[in-house]
Amino acid sequence: MDTQKRIFKIIKEKLPPHMKLADVIAELLDIGTDSVYRRTRGEKELTLSELKKICAHFQISMDEILNHKSNGITFRYSTLDFVNDPRHYHRYIDQFAKNIELSAKAEDKEILFTAEDIPVFHFMPYPELIFFKLYVWHQTICNQPCTYDQFVADLGEKEELYTCYKRIMNSYHRIPSSEVWTHNTIDPILRLLDYYYDMECFEDKKMPLLLCKQLSGMIDTIAEWTDLKKKGENNDTDFHLYLSPVNPENSFFLNKRNGMTLITVKLFTINSLATTDKAFCTETETWIRNTISKSMFLSGASERERFRFFQQLRGRINALAEKFES
Repeated sequence: MDTQKRIFKIIKEKLPPHMKLADVIAELLDIGTDSVYRRTRGEKELTLSELKKICAHFQISMDEILNHKSNGITFRYSTLDFVNDPRHYHRYIDQFAKNIELSAKAEDKEILFTAEDIPVFHFMPYPELIFFKLYVWHQTICNQPCTYDQFVADLGEKEELYTCYKRIMNSYHRIPSSEVWTHNTIDPILRLLDYYYDMECFEDKKMPLLLCKQLSGMIDTIAEWTDLKKKGENNDTDFHLYLSPVNPENSFFLNKRNGMTLITVKLFTINSLATTDKAFCTETETWIRNTISKSMFLSGASERERFRFFQQLRGRINALAEKFES
């Protein structure tokens, strides 16, 4: 029964303050709150099927529950197979929005991001850029020839996606965050735009220029936040940007909320693996904070250093836009 008490302790740590453990478990297991209390007190054992539901819902590994030390880590992965089920992405982005909304509502919250690629949050105001990243994923995984324009048309009704993007953006604006960039963080999206332009994947010849314009607008916003050390519509949330002297090799998204830590490791173009494994999260957070300590604090650097960094990014975008125009 000590193990069972540990299960509920882990779950309680994951819940936001306004949610009651008994109510959440009762709804999840379709039992009464009295039955939940008997389980939390250790008077009744959880069945295997109940344990399975709890693990799946709260993204808890069996190793974590049983306090078993092994070299294995449980990661969560959501498939984005557009071909077999176009709704996969809708469910994925909706769940992402829900998780960020929970973090935004938490009293103690923080985001740390090591950016091998531009963090996904900055794409949210620009649906065409997001659709381009989705298109690249689709082309790589499914290997089905189609243009960007055809792909976007086949996405069907997009109002639901726009709503999710806005939810994510609004929540991100309310969470204090620190991001570690390099001079090469912008490279992945530029290389993709250049490649798919050369492959003549745009029916609308103005689209590549629009994507460059949106990318420039994104960089302008990030530059403003960096200068103010604040983000959001009202510039009332801490934002710190760091410039790493070395390439971090991976994009890690660390999301802390009321004592719980979730690490997301970026895969390919848009997909990711996520885990709450304590050992992995602790070690990764230590690595990120040590990387931050060795990086230039652009938000606190001289105006000249900030200007040079963002002008370099703008120059590379403009060079690509000039190629598209010519």
